[in-house]
Amino acid sequence: MKKFSSLSAILCLMSLLFSCSKESKSAPQPAGTEKTTEKLTSEISLPKLKGDYCFVKAENKDTTSVHLSISATGQIKGEMRWQPWEKDGAVGTLSGKLISENEMDLLYDYTIEGSQQTETKIMKIENDKLYLKNGELTDPKNDGHLVYKNPSKAAYSEVLDKTSCP
Repeated sequence: MKKFSSLSAILCLMSLLFSCSKESKSAPQPAGTEKTTEKLTSEISLPKLKGDYCFVKAENKDTTSVHLSISATGQIKGEMRWQPWEKDGAVGTLSGKLISENEMDLLYDYTIEGSQQTETKIMKIENDKLYLKNGELTDPKNDGHLVYKNPSKAAYSEVLDKTSCP
């Protein structure tokens, strides 16, 4: 009798384990839903911005100009020039990537007053305008690379207008 109850217990456990290991079947989806979902997912992941964009801001006699080339994968290369009237300005390259549909995280590698520096720049393009995020900068590693001290307090306070690219 002990053998029979032990054997019954083992068989019950095995059948319980076997039934738990089977994949649960979900309700069938309407025809074409999988492809539609797949298509929407791929469309969302593609950047809306791509191609060449040029922007300029002239205030008094100071000029800031930006040229951006955005690839289909969201990689960005470009140039930025800040030229204050009768003073040394900053000229350099931009590189980075799209971090949202229209926002970019960039590294500005530039020369100013004969010194080489790098700076984190966050920009976004909306309605044919380029918005530059400005905030307090710091050089935490003392290596000439400036970053936002508190990115959440930085604001899009500088606006450049779209212009034709040369």
